[in-house]
Amino acid sequence: MSNLPRGIYEKVPGSKIYWIRHADSAGKLHREKAGNISTATSLLAIRRADKLRGKLPEIKNSKRLPFSELIDDAIKHSKSENDPYVTHDFELRMDRIRPVFGSRAAASITRRELVDWMDKQASDREWKPSTYNRWRAAFSLVFRVGIENEKISRNPLSGVRRKHEANDRVRYLSLEEEEKLAAALSKTFPSYVPVFVLSANTGMRWSEQLRARVGDYEPTTKMLAVHQQKDRNKPKIRYVPLSKKGVEAYTQLAKGKRSKALLCLNTEGTPMTKVAYWFNPAIKEAGIEDYHWHDNRHTACSRWVMGGVPLAAVAHYAGHSTIQMTMRYSHLVPKVNQAAVDAMDAFYESGSGPETGTDTRTDTGTTAGFQEPAK
Repeated sequence: MSNLPRGIYEKVPGSKIYWIRHADSAGKLHREKAGNISTATSLLAIRRADKLRGKLPEIKNSKRLPFSELIDDAIKHSKSENDPYVTHDFELRMDRIRPVFGSRAAASITRRELVDWMDKQASDREWKPSTYNRWRAAFSLVFRVGIENEKISRNPLSGVRRKHEANDRVRYLSLEEEEKLAAALSKTFPSYVPVFVLSANTGMRWSEQLRARVGDYEPTTKMLAVHQQKDRNKPKIRYVPLSKKGVEAYTQLAKGKRSKALLCLNTEGTPMTKVAYWFNPAIKEAGIEDYHWHDNRHTACSRWVMGGVPLAAVAHYAGHSTIQMTMRYSHLVPKVNQAAVDAMDAFYESGSGPETGTDTRTDTGTTAGFQEPAK
């Protein structure tokens, strides 16, 4: 059905299995599986009547529900919504959390306990703000899925602010550095050279590159389809123009593989999940300082900007959620920066500027040399 009543939806489009979405008298959002459309309509009416009477939905056994059960539900949710790479990363975090909070009743865990634990981990392990925010998001996902499954009624981390992340880093490879890095990779993992080259020429996130498939490149338009999942408010696919070196890397990775097969595989022929074990040693071998895999995004974006590609286009190619993220590269815009230098030089060379730097206004409010238009 295309025009469903408000509060009724299909979790899986076309399944004909309907769910309801409603808020209780405390303002908390709930989702319930109903069945057919008739049952969903009746159940939604009941829940709305309960809300008018001020009745809160009963959460069964919430006081005894172990946090580990919520973790299991969250992992199951991640597997259904995300790719294996994202789920693997989430499971690793859960492996750290489970021994600490897993046996506890979920309803007994307080905000103070969670914040104290994250603060201590941040101090002991020297977390960056971005790492702290990812752990906070992992905890929140567990509680959010628990609320959606109506096993708990609150998220104790609700309202805890994210740490401010300094997104001003712009570290990109020079041509000489890129050649040294490619040479170092050729000695140890030659089959991974095109994986690196494709990254530096597209600015894809690592998780996006792991989703890349044979057939994503369209030779006619010279555009590569990028499968993104980070920003749920943006289209699932964006397109990036592919350079000659990028096309060569894509062709090498696609060679001998069937259509729609994953582009990036490890030496065993299975989906690639990690990069540090082969990329970091090559960085060291090449003698390159302060460079990480994610900086390949900066390399691609910086080269586009320095080549005169408009910032708005770069924002689209990189999949930035806001233009502010792209503005970190604005100092690399060649013509604009040179125009500013030329303007300042011309000021001194012409000697045509005002004798003082003050704003000289007359008693009538007019500026010297300027006459207000007649009214």
